[in-house]
Amino acid sequence: MSTIYKTLESMETIKPQENQNIFDISLQEYGSIEKVFDILEDNDQFDLTEDLSVYKDLKTGRDAFKKDIVEYYNSRNLNPATAITDEEQYLLDNFSGIDYMIIEDDFIIY
Repeated sequence: MSTIYKTLESMETIKPQENQNIFDISLQEYGSIEKVFDILEDNDQFDLTEDLSVYKDLKTGRDAFKKDIVEYYNSRNLNPATAITDEEQYLLDNFSGIDYMIIEDDFIIY
């Protein structure tokens, strides 16, 4: 039996959480973003920037790249979710710049 066949046979599935992107899933499941291309390959996806659907399962199951990081996330029940929401994007687009800065808070004078 080939290694690829064994890998595909032992795949598990997970549901992405709200605001998770492909890099978050890679960190959560493999401990590194270096495995992001394996996730894309396993799920027949080719776009790093495509938003993940919370309704579509993702195949995972390869060996963790950095097990200590995976254990850290699992032991603390953490699911990284770093994608920007529509509301955050709206605020960044419309309410940023010098007009909205506060001196010594986010506008530092040296």
